[in-house]
Amino acid sequence: MTPRRLFASGAAVLTAACALTLLPAGPASAHPLGNFTVNRYDGLVVAPGELRVHHVEDLAEIPATQAGPDIERLGMTLWARERCAAAAADSEVTVDGRGTPLTAERSHARVRPGQAGLDTLRVECELTAPLPSGESDKETVSLGFRGAGASSGPGWREITARGDRMTLTESDVPEKSISAELTRYPEELLSSPADTAAAALRVRPGGAALAEEESDAPAASVLPRGADRWTRALDDLVARHDLTAGFAALALLIAVVLGALHALAPGHGKTIMAATAAARGGQARMKDVLPMAASVTVTHTLGVVALGLLVTAGSAAAPSVIAWLGVASGILVTLAGASLVRRALRNRAHTHHHGARGGHTHPHDDESHGHSHAHDHHHDHDHDDHDHDQHHHDH
Repeated sequence: MTPRRLFASGAAVLTAACALTLLPAGPASAHPLGNFTVNRYDGLVVAPGELRVHHVEDLAEIPATQAGPDIERLGMTLWARERCAAAAADSEVTVDGRGTPLTAERSHARVRPGQAGLDTLRVECELTAPLPSGESDKETVSLGFRGAGASSGPGWREITARGDRMTLTESDVPEKSISAELTRYPEELLSSPADTAAAALRVRPGGAALAEEESDAPAASVLPRGADRWTRALDDLVARHDLTAGFAALALLIAVVLGALHALAPGHGKTIMAATAAARGGQARMKDVLPMAASVTVTHTLGVVALGLLVTAGSAAAPSVIAWLGVASGILVTLAGASLVRRALRNRAHTHHHGARGGHTHPHDDESHGHSHAHDHHHDHDHDDHDHDQHHHDH
């Protein structure tokens, strides 16, 4: 990758990471497996004389944004063709132990709305590999398959296998996709996604023809994920206008408002800052709350930058780093909470100490008062029923 392309990819990923963190997002908009995942499905169909592979890739927001510069340079059609060719080259097929090349026959990619006004990508490829034609109906062939991206970063990996006028006598993968070919991920498996990167089959000629599945075609059933309508409306607004100085200022103002609304959502340190203020007995000043607010802002920003740099560098350690950032955030919150508890206990002890000495008890009644206050009440009016001088009294 040239330095220019690396810089463009890095800028795109950092922008995506900032948008995912700072802009508001609908509750259903996030990719169920994480914004940094590339998820893959390979549907194997063994037919007389050929192996057909329906290869699907579901790119979440950050990988899709990372691919943006190449898509802009090549166009979506050519980019999808190159992506499928790379998938064919990265996959492996063996027939009775001998390698057989895969060829990309057809390719298609489309954009779907994702989180925080960003897009996701779905790529579909039709790959084929030649198979020997058996001279006898009894001849059994051993097939091995390893999918593209088997050693890449995190994501869903799934393989299915079926026969078309061929019979699978042995198979270590199912016939039906549990994710509907990456369109409906099972909620119970999101914490431990499917990770099938290879398949081993034994097939022999003969069997029923594979029925066409018209009613449940994944290409027609993919619905866009929920996108935040306000963020996408801002994107559309900016896209429809020439970027003048005045319009840029207006767009920046709207973005700031959207970011402020996002800051009202849970998880931005407001509870800790409110507790810090409360620990001061309602007398917190700006200097008491500002350090906590600054720490929340700095850690928030550093997390975004770290994620963007890792993904830009193609590091598979990004999920681990995110997990450790979560642990570090938890430790910081725990320390802040412990500090608040210690301060509250100290203030309580201080209050009890003064209460025991009686230095700040003020019973306000006519018989007993710890202080003498002369209250002169001068009224510019007359009272018929009493002498106004009686209103001059000492407490």
